[in-house]
Amino acid sequence: MRNTAAAGSFYPRYTEELEWALKECFNIGRKNAQETDAYAGICPHAGYIYSGFAAASVFLSIKGIKDAQTVVFLGPNHTGMGVPVSLSKEDWNTPLGVCENDKEFGEAILRHSKMAQKDEAAHAMEHSIEVQLPFLKSLNPKARIVPICMGDQSINAARDIAEAIFLSQKELGRKTILIASSDFSHYVPAETAEERDRGAISHILKLDAEGLEEGVERNGWSICGHGPIAASIIYSKKRGSKKAMELIYTNSGEATGDYSSVVAYCGIIFPG
Repeated sequence: MRNTAAAGSFYPRYTEELEWALKECFNIGRKNAQETDAYAGICPHAGYIYSGFAAASVFLSIKGIKDAQTVVFLGPNHTGMGVPVSLSKEDWNTPLGVCENDKEFGEAILRHSKMAQKDEAAHAMEHSIEVQLPFLKSLNPKARIVPICMGDQSINAARDIAEAIFLSQKELGRKTILIASSDFSHYVPAETAEERDRGAISHILKLDAEGLEEGVERNGWSICGHGPIAASIIYSKKRGSKKAMELIYTNSGEATGDYSSVVAYCGIIFPG
């Protein structure tokens, strides 16, 4: 069992407080939600007071999340622990109950991927996937999960894991949703953040994973989950997506009032 590491810091530790916080996030996020038959979404992973409503808008906009059998979560590795592409096969505890791991799906990914390995160390103290689980647990408590932490965020890793997820979904016939966990620009003035992020978002909206990765390398865009984002683009194109849809763009200054150094957040979905 993978126990919580971010409860009490990124989101409330206790069930009633968390349920209240999620209700608030969904109420605000509903203003930007556009329900579609999306295959995947990009969600921020900051504390709920900063980006919870943006994450909620993504979950509310993916109609299939409510009856998905399996939700694959791709998150960046902030801690440096574990192997480069780490797949967890543990069940994950949350204050709302246990998210059961889809071990069969995980095994299929490991067969189809050249880079993914079973590893729990990368997940032990990592928050990028954990903060997403209460949203899923609230909307679809029966869904099983496959958490994958990407320390290697190269375009080759993104292609490999996207292909493996696609082939596993096709092989098993699961109703599957992919969530890429990422924040956008970090610790720059709000205007600078949006200027940089608009360049990145333009590639995402065109389903241009290669252009996104080239931009990160060339311009130093501080998008912590660019690899998961690139994988979500590639996976969605394989499923038939022709476009991406931006739901919301915001930053931490909206919560703190300090726009001199912000972290930026964007909610994006990939409709069919």
